[in-house]
Amino acid sequence: MKTARARFIVATVLAGLALSTVGATATVAPGTAGKDVTRGQDSDVATNPFIQPPGVAAKQHMEATDVLIGRGNDDLLQGNRGSDTLVGGGGDDILIGGPERFTSPNSDVLLGDAGDDINIWSPGDGSDAFIGDRGRDTMVFSPFLTRPNGSIRHVRAGGRLVPRVDLGGQAGLTCALVKVPPSQRLGEQFLVRFLVDGVMAVTVRQKDVERVLCPSPREGRVRVADLTARHPAFRTVRLASFQGTLGTMVARP
Repeated sequence: MKTARARFIVATVLAGLALSTVGATATVAPGTAGKDVTRGQDSDVATNPFIQPPGVAAKQHMEATDVLIGRGNDDLLQGNRGSDTLVGGGGDDILIGGPERFTSPNSDVLLGDAGDDINIWSPGDGSDAFIGDRGRDTMVFSPFLTRPNGSIRHVRAGGRLVPRVDLGGQAGLTCALVKVPPSQRLGEQFLVRFLVDGVMAVTVRQKDVERVLCPSPREGRVRVADLTARHPAFRTVRLASFQGTLGTMVARP
């Protein structure tokens, strides 16, 4: 059985390394009509003299903020460091705000738009907001599976690149679901609190999201909450019960 603290630290460090696949990199990436693989460049920073001219004291940079946009296909967008904005557009998109490895700022805003979109939050990322919008959208809280060199492990499925996550056997990593009362006027329907050994780590806001997946202490299992239910609650199901892109992503290692 994996210990929560050890798995949390190792997954955080390894998942923060760059994608192993070739794709576009940019601070503002408008996307194409194809199945894009786009990651943030993290170049709008204080150490970039073009953005922050030498001798200028006032802050000109955006602390590694990126804006990544998909257009009309099944895209994979990864923000990396900074407080990024990701917009999936049409298609079944996979959105990754980080990985950020506990660096700040790290509060990302992710909009799925049309299609059945998936947002992956990994240990070390910040408190984010996920707006699924149209379609059946899924929020996943999980460490990534990684290769020996530390890069995120991917597989090709359905003509696209899919990252792999490690949801089963994660003792000590849990989620708590909180319904947002109308009196808060936040616009979100739910907050999902992510806890490590019972200590709250981050909160990810959910709007127009239909399903949340969280780690389970049991190998081959995952905790799932159906947010369309009258009284949503987490229950344990087999990882093998998922199909399609999500099934490929969460399949037992």
